[in-house]
Amino acid sequence: MMRRVYYRFPTRFDLNFSLMVPFPRAIGAIAALHRTHTNRREGADLFKHHLILEIADDRTRFLPVDLLPDIAVEVTESADFRFSIHETLLRPEGRVPVSENTFLVRVVDRGPQSEVFVVKEGTAGSLDALDVRDHLKGVCE
Repeated sequence: MMRRVYYRFPTRFDLNFSLMVPFPRAIGAIAALHRTHTNRREGADLFKHHLILEIADDRTRFLPVDLLPDIAVEVTESADFRFSIHETLLRPEGRVPVSENTFLVRVVDRGPQSEVFVVKEGTAGSLDALDVRDHLKGVCE
């Protein structure tokens, strides 16, 4: 049992919110998002968002969450994730890569609920911390 934190996680964050589920359930639901995708329509355009999820390892790097099969049991107190969301425009003539959005997400155990901190890395992409919050709340609650 251990915390999985990233020592370079910023002290200033873009968004802070609570998930009304216990910590093990929250990180289990978040880990299940690895290699999933969603589609979003903007006007006449259809976008695909493909999610790659990594978890902090040895405080200095990230590794894919599928390398930790029992993540909800092995991780306690706090977990730092890196969300890489690849945005692709789907057109009849083919796929067009648009951007890659990268977020650092910290989930902290607060008893019956989990506290979440979100930080966007860089300025690329059209997604922001509110999009991550909406996605996480949808999966966890």
